[in-house]
Amino acid sequence: MQLRALLSHHFPDIPPARLPGGFDRVGDIAVVGIVPEVAPWQAAIGNLLLAEHPHLKVVAKRAGEVGGELRTLPLEVIAGEERLRTVHRENGVVLHLDLGLVYYSVRSAQERMRIARLVRPGERVGVLCSGVGPFPLVMARHSRAAEVIGIEKNPVAHGFALENLRANRRLRGVRFMKGDAAEVLPTLAPGFDRLLIVLPHGGEPLLPAALAALRPGGTLHFYDMQAKDCHSATLAKVEAAAQTLGLRVTPQQVISCGHCGPTVHRVCMDAVIGPTP
Repeated sequence: MQLRALLSHHFPDIPPARLPGGFDRVGDIAVVGIVPEVAPWQAAIGNLLLAEHPHLKVVAKRAGEVGGELRTLPLEVIAGEERLRTVHRENGVVLHLDLGLVYYSVRSAQERMRIARLVRPGERVGVLCSGVGPFPLVMARHSRAAEVIGIEKNPVAHGFALENLRANRRLRGVRFMKGDAAEVLPTLAPGFDRLLIVLPHGGEPLLPAALAALRPGGTLHFYDMQAKDCHSATLAKVEAAAQTLGLRVTPQQVISCGHCGPTVHRVCMDAVIGPTP
């Protein structure tokens, strides 16, 4: 039974549109949205989810929006065990994480696989704002990249990335570095074949360092938040940074890979970066 239909059966006095229509499953944790007028019944809703899905051990509600320098999502446990740490499996890799301390989007799993399938044998890839390591680990699992480097400034997320590298010990060619990507990337040898800026809010300041680190003809994947079907602003950000370095941007495609409300979408611009003619 669909979640909303199930809840409507148990809470007939609440308008169905105000009840949650689904949840995100991260490991054994369900993350659900609860509107304020339904909050008095949130524990009952959480316990119903636990009863309906025996694999779940925790139900948490979103208690705010993703924000702050480290882009964490405020959560409140409403049923089950009092914890937000779990082990999640995605695209053949194991991820240890704490949803209260790090940012992780289960909805980006398909996008991570899309990028992994674009990586060519022997490529050197960098992932800026790599979090607990899903992008680098999925690429290592599903491509023949020579090297994948993840850079993350949140020390807690970096710690989980190292733990996840140990948990996926069969994967080779992956390493994680702690620090501000704008400062760490220039210390590495240039000539990356592919670079990702996966922070959809606030990734623009990282563009100069990323563009400078790419080899001529290298590929940039730049994530951004834009109004639905409006991608020109994203291209303008990349072109402005490229112009200061005397580089040319050749867009390949723009992928919609999530949303933050009905009119604001998370997009990824894939572009080849080369010298100006």
